[in-house]
Amino acid sequence: MTDAQAIAEQFLAALAANDAAQLEAVLAEDCGLRLYGWEGVEIHRPRRRVIERLLGEVFVKFESLSTLVNGDRAAVEYRVLTVLGDRYVEYYRSAFLTVAEGRVAVLDMYFSAAYPSGRRKGYIAPATLSEAEVIRVFEEQRTSGDNREWMPPNMRGRRNLQLGMSGSDLAHPGSNNVGGARWTAEEADARIEEIIAFHRQRNIGFQWFINPSDTPQDLAERLERHGLMHVGDTAMMARIGLDDVSDIPVNPEVKITLLDGSSDSDIEAALQIIGEGFHMPPEQIDEMRQMVYSRLRDPKMREQETVYLAWLNGEPVGQSRLMVRAALAYLGGAATRPAARRQHVYSTLLRRRLEDARRGQGGSHRYGRCERRPRERRSGGHGVAGPGRPGRARHAQHGVARRGCAACG
Repeated sequence: MTDAQAIAEQFLAALAANDAAQLEAVLAEDCGLRLYGWEGVEIHRPRRRVIERLLGEVFVKFESLSTLVNGDRAAVEYRVLTVLGDRYVEYYRSAFLTVAEGRVAVLDMYFSAAYPSGRRKGYIAPATLSEAEVIRVFEEQRTSGDNREWMPPNMRGRRNLQLGMSGSDLAHPGSNNVGGARWTAEEADARIEEIIAFHRQRNIGFQWFINPSDTPQDLAERLERHGLMHVGDTAMMARIGLDDVSDIPVNPEVKITLLDGSSDSDIEAALQIIGEGFHMPPEQIDEMRQMVYSRLRDPKMREQETVYLAWLNGEPVGQSRLMVRAALAYLGGAATRPAARRQHVYSTLLRRRLEDARRGQGGSHRYGRCERRPRERRSGGHGVAGPGRPGRARHAQHGVARRGCAACG
Protein backbone atom coordinates (compact mmCIF):
# COMPACT_ATOMS: atom_id res chain seq x y z
CA MET A 1 0.00 0.00 0.00
CA THR A 2 1.39 3.41 -0.98
CA ASP A 3 1.69 6.28 1.48
CA ALA A 4 -1.06 8.18 -0.33
CA GLN A 5 -3.38 5.16 -0.17
CA ALA A 6 -2.79 4.66 3.54
CA ILE A 7 -3.22 8.36 4.29
CA ALA A 8 -6.45 8.47 2.29
CA GLU A 9 -7.86 5.59 4.31
CA GLN A 10 -6.75 7.23 7.57
CA PHE A 11 -8.44 10.45 6.49
CA LEU A 12 -11.73 8.65 5.80
CA ALA A 13 -11.50 6.81 9.12
CA ALA A 14 -10.98 10.12 10.93
CA LEU A 15 -14.04 11.65 9.25
CA ALA A 16 -16.14 8.58 10.05
CA ALA A 17 -15.05 8.70 13.69
CA ASN A 18 -15.57 12.48 13.89
CA ASP A 19 -12.31 12.51 15.83
CA ALA A 20 -10.05 15.57 16.12
CA ALA A 21 -7.01 13.60 17.23
CA GLN A 22 -7.20 11.31 14.21
CA LEU A 23 -7.51 14.27 11.86
CA GLU A 24 -4.57 16.02 13.53
CA ALA A 25 -2.46 12.92 12.94
CA VAL A 26 -3.18 12.82 9.20
CA LEU A 27 -3.19 16.55 8.34
CA ALA A 28 -0.05 18.68 8.06
CA GLU A 29 0.13 21.55 10.53
CA ASP A 30 -0.10 24.08 7.70
CA CYS A 31 -2.79 22.14 5.83
CA GLY A 32 -5.21 24.16 3.73
CA LEU A 33 -8.79 23.32 2.77
CA ARG A 34 -10.65 24.54 -0.30
CA LEU A 35 -14.27 23.48 -0.05
CA TYR A 36 -16.60 23.80 -3.04
CA GLY A 37 -20.27 23.36 -2.22
CA TRP A 38 -23.73 24.26 -3.42
CA GLU A 39 -23.65 27.38 -1.21
CA GLY A 40 -20.33 28.64 -2.55
CA VAL A 41 -16.61 28.29 -1.84
CA GLU A 42 -14.84 28.18 1.54
CA ILE A 43 -11.14 28.52 2.43
CA HIS A 44 -9.70 27.28 5.73
CA ARG A 45 -6.08 27.26 6.94
CA PRO A 46 -4.09 26.14 8.99
CA ARG A 47 -4.89 22.70 10.39
CA ARG A 48 -6.85 23.83 13.45
CA ARG A 49 -9.29 25.73 11.23
CA VAL A 50 -9.59 22.78 8.86
CA ILE A 51 -10.41 20.46 11.75
CA GLU A 52 -12.97 22.90 13.14
CA ARG A 53 -14.71 22.94 9.75
CA LEU A 54 -14.73 19.16 9.28
CA LEU A 55 -15.81 18.13 12.78
CA GLY A 56 -19.12 18.36 14.56
CA GLU A 57 -21.51 16.93 12.00
CA VAL A 58 -23.91 14.41 13.50
CA PHE A 59 -24.70 11.65 11.04
CA VAL A 60 -26.61 8.38 11.15
CA LYS A 61 -24.27 6.62 8.75
CA PHE A 62 -20.92 7.29 7.09
CA GLU A 63 -20.12 5.25 4.02
CA SER A 64 -16.82 5.20 2.12
CA LEU A 65 -17.44 4.65 -1.59
CA SER A 66 -14.16 4.73 -3.50
CA THR A 67 -10.47 5.65 -3.36
CA LEU A 68 -8.11 6.39 -6.25
CA VAL A 69 -4.38 7.11 -5.96
CA ASN A 70 -1.94 8.68 -8.41
CA GLY A 71 1.53 9.36 -7.02
CA ASP A 72 1.24 11.84 -4.16
CA ARG A 73 -2.40 12.55 -4.93
CA ALA A 74 -5.42 10.62 -3.69
CA ALA A 75 -9.14 11.00 -4.39
CA VAL A 76 -11.80 9.67 -2.04
CA GLU A 77 -15.57 9.56 -2.36
CA TYR A 78 -18.02 9.06 0.48
CA ARG A 79 -21.56 9.84 1.59
CA VAL A 80 -23.24 10.60 4.88
CA LEU A 81 -26.82 10.02 6.01
CA THR A 82 -28.14 12.50 8.56
CA VAL A 83 -31.40 13.89 9.92
CA LEU A 84 -32.75 17.21 8.76
CA GLY A 85 -36.04 18.22 10.34
CA ASP A 86 -38.42 15.29 10.08
CA ARG A 87 -36.61 13.21 7.46
CA TYR A 88 -33.39 11.49 6.53
CA VAL A 89 -31.20 13.26 4.00
CA GLU A 90 -28.00 12.27 2.27
CA TYR A 91 -24.92 14.14 1.04
CA TYR A 92 -22.40 12.92 -1.50
CA ARG A 93 -18.87 14.20 -1.00
CA SER A 94 -15.43 13.85 -2.52
CA ALA A 95 -11.97 14.97 -1.44
CA PHE A 96 -8.72 15.31 -3.36
CA LEU A 97 -5.69 14.98 -1.09
CA THR A 98 -2.23 16.30 -1.89
CA VAL A 99 0.24 14.40 0.26
CA ALA A 100 3.65 15.75 1.30
CA GLU A 101 6.05 14.25 3.84
CA GLY A 102 3.54 11.65 4.99
CA ARG A 103 0.63 14.00 5.67
CA VAL A 104 -2.14 15.83 3.83
CA ALA A 105 -0.86 19.26 2.78
CA VAL A 106 -3.85 20.40 0.74
CA LEU A 107 -7.48 19.31 0.73
CA ASP A 108 -9.86 20.07 -2.14
CA MET A 109 -13.35 18.96 -1.16
CA TYR A 110 -16.66 18.98 -3.02
CA PHE A 111 -20.00 18.77 -1.18
CA SER A 112 -23.32 18.06 -2.90
CA ALA A 113 -26.59 19.56 -1.77
CA ALA A 114 -28.72 17.41 0.52
CA TYR A 115 -31.52 15.30 -0.90
CA PRO A 116 -34.16 13.07 0.73
CA SER A 117 -33.04 9.52 1.43
CA GLY A 118 -33.63 6.75 3.96
CA ARG A 119 -31.97 4.02 5.95
CA ARG A 120 -30.91 1.13 3.78
CA LYS A 121 -28.84 -1.90 4.72
CA GLY A 122 -28.36 -2.80 8.33
CA TYR A 123 -31.63 -1.47 9.76
CA ILE A 124 -34.94 -3.29 10.23
CA ALA A 125 -38.02 -1.47 11.48
CA PRO A 126 -39.05 -2.91 14.87
CA ALA A 127 -42.61 -4.03 15.58
CA THR A 128 -42.92 -1.36 18.28
CA LEU A 129 -43.17 1.62 15.93
CA SER A 130 -46.11 3.97 16.39
CA GLU A 131 -48.54 4.56 13.53
CA ALA A 132 -46.87 7.89 12.76
CA GLU A 133 -43.48 6.16 12.62
CA VAL A 134 -44.88 3.48 10.32
CA ILE A 135 -46.05 6.17 7.91
CA ARG A 136 -42.63 7.80 8.04
CA VAL A 137 -40.99 4.48 7.14
CA PHE A 138 -43.36 4.19 4.19
CA GLU A 139 -42.39 7.63 2.99
CA GLU A 140 -38.69 6.79 3.31
CA GLN A 141 -39.22 3.82 1.03
CA ARG A 142 -40.00 6.15 -1.86
CA THR A 143 -36.67 7.98 -1.54
CA SER A 144 -34.31 5.25 -0.35
CA GLY A 145 -33.25 3.81 -3.69
CA ASP A 146 -29.48 3.65 -4.14
CA ASN A 147 -28.52 5.25 -7.44
CA ARG A 148 -25.05 3.76 -7.17
CA GLU A 149 -26.40 0.23 -7.32
CA TRP A 150 -28.69 0.55 -10.32
CA MET A 151 -29.94 3.12 -12.83
CA PRO A 152 -32.96 2.53 -15.07
CA PRO A 153 -32.00 2.13 -18.73
CA ASN A 154 -34.25 5.02 -19.79
CA MET A 155 -34.56 7.68 -17.11
CA ARG A 156 -34.75 11.41 -16.58
CA GLY A 157 -34.76 12.15 -12.86
CA ARG A 158 -34.11 14.87 -10.29
CA ARG A 159 -34.59 14.93 -6.53
CA ASN A 160 -33.89 17.60 -3.93
CA LEU A 161 -35.34 18.78 -0.64
CA GLN A 162 -38.17 20.59 -2.40
CA LEU A 163 -39.37 18.04 -4.99
CA GLY A 164 -38.72 14.80 -6.83
CA MET A 165 -39.32 14.21 -10.54
CA SER A 166 -38.57 11.17 -12.66
CA GLY A 167 -39.68 9.56 -15.88
CA SER A 168 -38.89 8.27 -19.32
CA ASP A 169 -40.79 11.03 -21.20
CA LEU A 170 -43.24 8.58 -22.76
CA ALA A 171 -46.68 10.11 -23.21
CA HIS A 172 -48.47 7.77 -20.77
CA PRO A 173 -48.84 9.46 -17.35
CA GLY A 174 -47.72 6.30 -15.56
CA SER A 175 -44.27 6.76 -17.10
CA ASN A 176 -43.57 10.12 -15.42
CA ASN A 177 -43.80 10.90 -11.70
CA VAL A 178 -43.78 13.94 -9.45
CA GLY A 179 -43.86 13.92 -5.64
CA GLY A 180 -42.32 14.89 -2.34
CA ALA A 181 -43.22 18.59 -2.56
CA ARG A 182 -42.02 20.76 0.31
CA TRP A 183 -43.08 24.28 -0.65
CA THR A 184 -44.40 27.29 1.18
CA ALA A 185 -47.96 28.40 0.55
CA GLU A 186 -46.63 31.54 -1.13
CA GLU A 187 -44.55 29.72 -3.76
CA ALA A 188 -46.65 26.61 -4.38
CA ASP A 189 -48.89 27.87 -7.20
CA ALA A 190 -45.99 29.18 -9.24
CA ARG A 191 -44.07 25.95 -8.77
CA ILE A 192 -47.08 23.86 -9.79
CA GLU A 193 -47.35 25.87 -13.00
CA GLU A 194 -43.65 25.24 -13.68
CA ILE A 195 -44.18 21.47 -13.37
CA ILE A 196 -47.23 21.55 -15.64
CA ALA A 197 -45.36 23.65 -18.21
CA PHE A 198 -42.40 21.23 -18.13
CA HIS A 199 -44.62 18.30 -19.12
CA ARG A 200 -46.83 20.27 -21.50
CA GLN A 201 -43.80 21.40 -23.50
CA ARG A 202 -42.88 17.74 -23.98
CA ASN A 203 -46.51 16.69 -24.60
CA ILE A 204 -46.33 13.99 -21.93
CA GLY A 205 -48.63 13.06 -19.10
CA PHE A 206 -47.54 12.59 -15.49
CA GLN A 207 -48.81 11.45 -12.12
CA TRP A 208 -48.34 13.34 -8.87
CA PHE A 209 -48.02 11.48 -5.58
CA ILE A 210 -48.90 13.35 -2.38
CA ASN A 211 -47.39 12.16 0.90
CA PRO A 212 -48.74 13.11 4.36
CA SER A 213 -45.75 15.38 5.02
CA ASP A 214 -45.92 17.22 1.69
CA THR A 215 -46.57 20.93 1.88
CA PRO A 216 -48.51 23.12 1.68
CA GLN A 217 -51.27 21.17 3.41
CA ASP A 218 -53.80 22.07 0.73
CA LEU A 219 -51.55 20.83 -2.10
CA ALA A 220 -54.19 18.42 -3.45
CA GLU A 221 -56.78 21.17 -3.72
CA ARG A 222 -54.25 23.45 -5.43
CA LEU A 223 -53.42 20.77 -7.98
CA GLU A 224 -57.08 20.37 -8.86
CA ARG A 225 -57.44 24.13 -9.25
CA HIS A 226 -54.56 23.99 -11.73
CA GLY A 227 -56.43 21.45 -13.85
CA LEU A 228 -55.13 18.11 -12.57
CA MET A 229 -57.50 15.28 -11.71
CA HIS A 230 -57.63 13.36 -8.44
CA VAL A 231 -57.80 9.79 -9.76
CA GLY A 232 -57.82 7.90 -6.47
CA ASP A 233 -56.16 7.00 -3.21
CA THR A 234 -53.42 4.49 -2.54
CA ALA A 235 -54.19 2.08 0.27
CA MET A 236 -51.26 1.42 2.61
CA MET A 237 -51.31 -1.61 4.84
CA ALA A 238 -48.80 -2.97 7.31
CA ARG A 239 -48.48 -6.36 8.91
CA ILE A 240 -46.65 -6.03 12.20
CA GLY A 241 -44.81 -9.21 13.06
CA LEU A 242 -44.23 -12.20 10.80
CA ASP A 243 -43.97 -15.02 13.30
CA ASP A 244 -47.25 -16.59 12.20
CA VAL A 245 -48.79 -16.02 8.77
CA SER A 246 -50.94 -19.15 8.75
CA ASP A 247 -54.09 -17.01 8.76
CA ILE A 248 -53.48 -16.14 5.09
CA PRO A 249 -55.27 -18.68 2.85
CA VAL A 250 -53.40 -20.49 0.08
CA ASN A 251 -54.39 -22.57 -2.90
CA PRO A 252 -52.29 -25.78 -2.92
CA GLU A 253 -52.80 -26.02 -6.69
CA VAL A 254 -50.95 -22.74 -7.22
CA LYS A 255 -47.24 -23.27 -7.86
CA ILE A 256 -44.77 -20.42 -7.45
CA THR A 257 -41.45 -19.97 -9.23
CA LEU A 258 -38.85 -17.21 -8.96
CA LEU A 259 -37.77 -15.08 -11.90
CA ASP A 260 -33.98 -14.91 -12.13
CA GLY A 261 -33.64 -13.51 -15.64
CA SER A 262 -32.78 -16.85 -17.25
CA SER A 263 -36.14 -17.48 -18.93
CA ASP A 264 -37.35 -14.90 -21.44
CA SER A 265 -40.71 -16.63 -21.74
CA ASP A 266 -41.34 -16.38 -17.99
CA ILE A 267 -40.41 -12.69 -17.98
CA GLU A 268 -42.73 -12.03 -20.89
CA ALA A 269 -45.54 -13.88 -19.09
CA ALA A 270 -45.02 -11.67 -16.03
CA LEU A 271 -45.09 -8.54 -18.19
CA GLN A 272 -48.31 -9.65 -19.82
CA ILE A 273 -49.91 -10.24 -16.42
CA ILE A 274 -48.79 -6.77 -15.25
CA GLY A 275 -50.25 -5.20 -18.38
CA GLU A 276 -53.59 -6.93 -17.92
CA GLY A 277 -53.78 -6.24 -14.19
CA PHE A 278 -52.85 -2.57 -14.33
CA HIS A 279 -54.43 -1.75 -17.71
CA MET A 280 -51.13 -0.64 -19.19
CA PRO A 281 -50.94 0.26 -22.88
CA PRO A 282 -48.36 -1.51 -25.08
CA GLU A 283 -45.92 1.42 -25.08
CA GLN A 284 -45.72 1.39 -21.29
CA ILE A 285 -45.10 -2.36 -21.27
CA ASP A 286 -42.33 -1.85 -23.85
CA GLU A 287 -40.75 0.70 -21.53
CA MET A 288 -41.06 -1.60 -18.53
CA ARG A 289 -39.62 -4.57 -20.46
CA GLN A 290 -36.16 -3.02 -20.72
CA MET A 291 -36.16 -2.16 -17.02
CA VAL A 292 -37.39 -5.59 -15.88
CA TYR A 293 -34.80 -7.49 -17.91
CA SER A 294 -32.06 -5.19 -16.61
CA ARG A 295 -33.04 -5.65 -12.94
CA LEU A 296 -33.58 -9.40 -13.10
CA ARG A 297 -30.17 -9.96 -14.69
CA ASP A 298 -28.33 -7.79 -12.17
CA PRO A 299 -27.07 -9.93 -9.22
CA LYS A 300 -27.05 -6.92 -6.87
CA MET A 301 -30.68 -6.14 -7.61
CA ARG A 302 -31.72 -9.76 -7.10
CA GLU A 303 -30.25 -9.55 -3.58
CA GLN A 304 -32.79 -6.81 -2.80
CA GLU A 305 -35.74 -7.72 -4.98
CA THR A 306 -37.44 -11.06 -5.67
CA VAL A 307 -40.02 -11.47 -8.44
CA TYR A 308 -42.52 -14.33 -8.21
CA LEU A 309 -44.57 -16.01 -10.93
CA ALA A 310 -47.67 -18.02 -9.95
CA TRP A 311 -48.86 -20.97 -12.03
CA LEU A 312 -52.25 -22.69 -12.08
CA ASN A 313 -52.96 -25.72 -14.26
CA GLY A 314 -49.63 -25.21 -15.98
CA GLU A 315 -50.37 -21.61 -16.98
CA PRO A 316 -48.84 -18.39 -15.54
CA VAL A 317 -51.67 -16.55 -13.80
CA GLY A 318 -50.10 -14.14 -11.30
CA GLN A 319 -46.95 -12.24 -10.46
CA SER A 320 -45.64 -10.13 -7.60
CA ARG A 321 -42.43 -8.89 -6.02
CA LEU A 322 -40.76 -8.56 -2.64
CA MET A 323 -38.26 -5.76 -2.18
CA VAL A 324 -36.12 -5.47 0.95
CA ARG A 325 -35.25 -1.81 1.36
CA ALA A 326 -35.56 1.13 3.75
CA ALA A 327 -36.14 -0.89 6.92
CA LEU A 328 -39.03 -2.90 5.52
CA ALA A 329 -40.06 -5.72 3.27
CA TYR A 330 -42.06 -4.00 0.54
CA LEU A 331 -44.76 -6.01 -1.19
CA GLY A 332 -45.84 -4.45 -4.46
CA GLY A 333 -46.64 -4.84 -8.12
CA ALA A 334 -48.91 -7.85 -7.64
CA ALA A 335 -51.38 -8.74 -10.39
CA THR A 336 -53.58 -11.73 -11.24
CA ARG A 337 -55.06 -12.53 -14.62
CA PRO A 338 -58.82 -11.82 -14.58
CA ALA A 339 -59.74 -15.40 -15.47
CA ALA A 340 -57.79 -16.74 -12.46
CA ARG A 341 -59.17 -14.44 -9.79
CA ARG A 342 -61.15 -15.62 -6.77
CA GLN A 343 -58.92 -18.70 -6.55
CA HIS A 344 -56.47 -17.43 -3.88
CA VAL A 345 -53.71 -16.76 -6.37
CA TYR A 346 -52.90 -13.42 -4.77
CA SER A 347 -53.15 -14.63 -1.17
CA THR A 348 -50.83 -17.56 -2.02
CA LEU A 349 -48.29 -15.09 -3.41
CA LEU A 350 -48.77 -12.86 -0.37
CA ARG A 351 -48.11 -15.63 2.13
CA ARG A 352 -45.04 -16.86 0.23
CA ARG A 353 -43.54 -13.36 0.21
CA LEU A 354 -44.13 -12.86 3.92
CA GLU A 355 -42.58 -16.25 4.68
CA ASP A 356 -39.55 -15.36 2.56
CA ALA A 357 -39.23 -12.01 4.32
CA ARG A 358 -39.30 -13.75 7.69
CA ARG A 359 -36.73 -16.37 6.73
CA GLY A 360 -34.47 -13.78 5.18
CA GLN A 361 -34.21 -11.88 8.44
CA GLY A 362 -34.15 -14.72 10.94
CA GLY A 363 -37.66 -14.07 12.23
CA SER A 364 -37.19 -10.33 12.72
CA HIS A 365 -40.25 -8.14 12.43
CA ARG A 366 -40.75 -6.04 9.34
CA TYR A 367 -43.37 -3.93 7.72
CA GLY A 368 -44.93 -4.64 4.36
CA ARG A 369 -46.86 -2.48 1.98
CA CYS A 370 -49.52 -3.29 -0.59
CA GLU A 371 -50.57 -0.64 -3.06
CA ARG A 372 -53.84 -0.28 -4.89
CA ARG A 373 -53.49 1.86 -7.97
CA PRO A 374 -56.42 3.15 -10.00
CA ARG A 375 -56.33 3.28 -13.77
CA GLU A 376 -54.39 6.29 -14.94
CA ARG A 377 -55.84 8.66 -17.51
CA ARG A 378 -54.50 11.49 -19.62
CA SER A 379 -55.59 14.99 -18.75
CA GLY A 380 -55.19 17.10 -21.86
CA GLY A 381 -51.41 17.12 -21.63
CA HIS A 382 -51.56 18.60 -18.13
CA GLY A 383 -50.94 15.26 -16.46
CA VAL A 384 -52.65 13.31 -13.76
CA ALA A 385 -52.55 13.99 -10.04
CA GLY A 386 -52.43 10.58 -8.51
CA PRO A 387 -52.72 7.93 -7.50
CA GLY A 388 -53.91 10.31 -4.85
CA ARG A 389 -52.44 10.51 -1.39
CA PRO A 390 -50.28 7.48 -0.65
CA GLY A 391 -49.94 7.30 3.10
CA ARG A 392 -52.58 9.65 4.49
CA ALA A 393 -52.86 8.62 8.11
CA ARG A 394 -56.58 8.05 7.84
CA HIS A 395 -55.95 5.52 5.06
CA ALA A 396 -53.28 3.52 6.86
CA GLN A 397 -54.54 0.12 7.98
CA HIS A 398 -52.69 -2.38 10.12
CA GLY A 399 -52.93 -6.03 9.23
CA VAL A 400 -53.30 -7.93 5.97
CA ALA A 401 -56.02 -7.14 3.48
CA ARG A 402 -58.39 -10.06 3.00
CA ARG A 403 -59.61 -8.95 -0.40
CA GLY A 404 -57.35 -8.23 -3.31
CA CYS A 405 -57.32 -5.02 -5.29
CA ALA A 406 -58.56 -4.65 -8.85
CA ALA A 407 -55.23 -5.84 -10.17
CA CYS A 408 -54.48 -8.54 -7.60
CA GLY A 409 -57.75 -10.45 -7.55
